[in-house]
Amino acid sequence: MLLFLATLACVYLTYGYVWEGGDPLADWQTAKAAGTFSGALMSILLAHEMGHYVVARRHGFRLSLPYFIPFPAAFGTFGAVIRLRTLPRSRTALLEMGAAGPIAGAVVAFAAIAIGLPQTGPPPEIPAPEVFVGEPSAWALAMEGVLGSGPIASFLEWASPPVPDGHVAVLIFNNPPVMDLLGWLIMGEAPGRYDTLSPIAMAGWVGCLLTAINLVPIGQLDGGHILGAVIPDQARRASKVLLGLALAGGLVWSGWLVWAALLLITGAWRNLGVPGETRLTPRAMVIAAIAVALFLLTFMPVPVEPDSLPFTP
Repeated sequence: MLLFLATLACVYLTYGYVWEGGDPLADWQTAKAAGTFSGALMSILLAHEMGHYVVARRHGFRLSLPYFIPFPAAFGTFGAVIRLRTLPRSRTALLEMGAAGPIAGAVVAFAAIAIGLPQTGPPPEIPAPEVFVGEPSAWALAMEGVLGSGPIASFLEWASPPVPDGHVAVLIFNNPPVMDLLGWLIMGEAPGRYDTLSPIAMAGWVGCLLTAINLVPIGQLDGGHILGAVIPDQARRASKVLLGLALAGGLVWSGWLVWAALLLITGAWRNLGVPGETRLTPRAMVIAAIAVALFLLTFMPVPVEPDSLPFTP
C-alpha cells in the first residue's frame, strides 16, 4: 500500500511539474490535470497487476501482491512487478497468467483514450524563445526545464535534427493504432500529430506503451510468458533472437535499447520453465490470439521522435 501511494504521489507531482509546467500543490488547474492523469494511469497499472494476480491465484500460483515502482522522471513510474513464488503447473496456467495483465490494463487504457479524445484540441501558440517538448501527439514543456543541461540533454541536442529558423524543438509522441481507430470512431478523424491530448487520454497513451512493451515476446515479459507457453521447447532460442532485434531496434528508437539492456542485465530475458508435456486448452489459444491483437493495436515502432514547430514572434 505504501509503494502504491508513493507511486501515485510521484506520478501526480511529475505530471504537474514536468508535463503541465505548473505547481500541482498550489495551482488548481494544474492539480486537476495532474489528479486526472495520475488517477487514470494508476487505474491502468492496478488493473494490469490485479489481472495477473487474480488469474495466477486461480491457477494455484503462490505469489506476492504487486510492488509499484515510483520514478521521479518521465511519467512518474516504472510500473509494477509481482514476485512468483512457485513455477507454473501447466502451459495454460503460464499463458493465462501472462496475458491477463495486458488484457485488463489495455481495457482500462482504451477506455481512458475513448473518454479523453473528445477533449483533444489544437496546440496553443508557442512564444519565442522557449524550447518545448511534446506530449503525446502534442507540445508540452520546455526541454531545458525538463532535462536541464546534463549529459542526456547534450546527447539529445546532438542527436536531434537541426531546427529551422523561426521554429522550436518539440518531441512528438506518436499515436498507437488503437488511438487512430478510436479517433475515427468517436470524432470522425484520428488525433493530429500536434494536437493536445487531455490528461486522461495521455494516460491512455502511456498505458498503450506499457501494454506493448509488456507484450514483446521476450523472456519474463508478459509476451515472453505467452511465447513460452505456446512453444516451450523453442522459447529460449526465440527470446535470444528477439533480444538481439530489440538491441538493434535501439537504432530506430533508443527506448528499445534501454529495455533490452535491462532485460539482459537482470537476466529477465530467460523464459520461465513450464511442463512441456501439458497441452494448451482452446480457451488459452483464444486468449493468446487476443494478446497478439492487443500487441498490434498498441505497438509503436517509434513511440517518440523529435520535430519542430514555428513559434509566435
